[in-house]
Parts: sequence; C-alpha cells; structure tokens
Amino acid sequence: MNPARSPVAIRLGKLAEAAQTGSLHLSGDSGGVIYVSAGDIVAADSRRTPSLAARIGAAGLGAAGLGAAGLGPLERGWLATEATIDAAMELMSARPRHVRFAEPGAEPGPDLPGVPGLALTALLAEVTRRHRLLEQIAGVLTPDAPVVRNPRLRSRAVHVSDTQWAILLQLGQAATPRALAAELGQSVFGLTIEVYRMVLLDLVSTMEPRPEASRGRSALSFIRALA
Repeated sequence: MNPARSPVAIRLGKLAEAAQTGSLHLSGDSGGVIYVSAGDIVAADSRRTPSLAARIGAAGLGAAGLGAAGLGPLERGWLATEATIDAAMELMSARPRHVRFAEPGAEPGPDLPGVPGLALTALLAEVTRRHRLLEQIAGVLTPDAPVVRNPRLRSRAVHVSDTQWAILLQLGQAATPRALAAELGQSVFGLTIEVYRMVLLDLVSTMEPRPEASRGRSALSFIRALA
C-alpha cells in the first residue's frame, strides 16, 4: 500500500487544506495519534515505534551520561522530527479501526517548544521514500523479521559502527529490528536499514535465510534505490 494514498494520509490532507489544529486519534493495535497545527504535522506517536521520550533518554545516556538536559535544541529538534516521521510512516501504513479528530484544548497536546511542524507534502515525500526503500529490501529483511547474531565470521576482523555494536550487544537471542529500535530508542526505519547492512556483512542472519542469489538481487536494488 502506498502510504501517501492511505485513508490516514487522505484525512491529513483534508486537515491541511482546512488549516486545522488538533489531534487525529487512530485506534487499533497499530494506532496512535498525529498532532497538527494549522495543517502542519507537529508530532506523532505510534504504539509500534519508540516515543520521543525514549529517544531523548537513549541519546542522553549516550552523551556522556548527561541525560536529556545535556541535549541541545538542534539535537532535540532532530529527535522530535525523526520520531514524528517514524510514527507517521507506521500510522499511514496501518488500517485503523476508527479515526477521531479532537479540537485544541479537548485533550493535552505534545510538549514541543521550539520544534517546527512539517508540511504534509514534505512528510509524505519522506514517508514514501522510506517505504520504497523498505520494499527494496523486503526480500531479505522486514522490520518484523527476527534476526540472530552469527557465531562465526568469514573474516578474522571486522569494523562496526557504534550502532551496529549496540545491536550486536542486544542480540543475545533472536529479535526483530522493531524490537531493537524500542530497546535502543531509535527509528524503526533506521534500525531496519542498519540490520540489513549487517545481514549483508554476515554479522547477523535472518531466521529464515533466503538463497544467496535472491539476497544479491535485493542488495543491488537497494543500492539503486539509494542512488
């Protein structure tokens, strides 16, 4: 399903045309809420993606133990934007049971001082881009596919990034990229892409391995999608 043509995206389009302000609530297992201000999306929360608070906590612990107070406005703004895009992508890809719009003041809104909103067109463009990239690698890995750490490496030494090392430390047992994102307070999309790179490096394996030929085609398609 194209997220830009989903019922949620269509409803957001109507709110943007009317320059509405409030919160769009989506029920169901993949539900959540999207906050809009004058038609722009200022925040989003999904039950299936890490919250902004979780991301701030993870980033704060990584910043020499300074906690959330150690984050500057630019870093906090980036985390808020990433949380919004990650949650909005999940909500637009789902089919909620019910959709309800609440006017301002009817319910508490997000506490995001100084964080600018996203125009719906910009949000849809980024969500669509990420959706297409995940489609490119779906033959090898999806956000909900369990992976395990490989006990043996083909080479005697391998260089890994900080994020990849954190993923390896979490993989004492099988876990999905979505579960890893929740544990590490990071984007589900970003963790899925990172785990995919680790699959290609043979650092981790999917629980249901595909033939090597299929993996090669997926890798080539993914590289073309990034170009």
